[in-house]
Amino acid sequence: MTVLELRTEIHKAVDNAPESELQKILVYINSVEKPDLDKEKFNQFIDKVFKEDHELLRRLAQ
Repeated sequence: MTVLELRTEIHKAVDNAPESELQKILVYINSVEKPDLDKEKFNQFIDKVFKEDHELLRRLAQ
């Protein structure tokens, strides 16, 4: 299937979706568009925790 065919099918599916589900569809599409930002933020947070709390983590591991 070409990209144009896929986009056409997606548009058809959205057009046929119940109104009550449109918000969920939009949230999903937005999450798919920006997965790297969330993953990068998470990785930065994990790095910060390891740097700031390495002694605590070491003691907990014992």
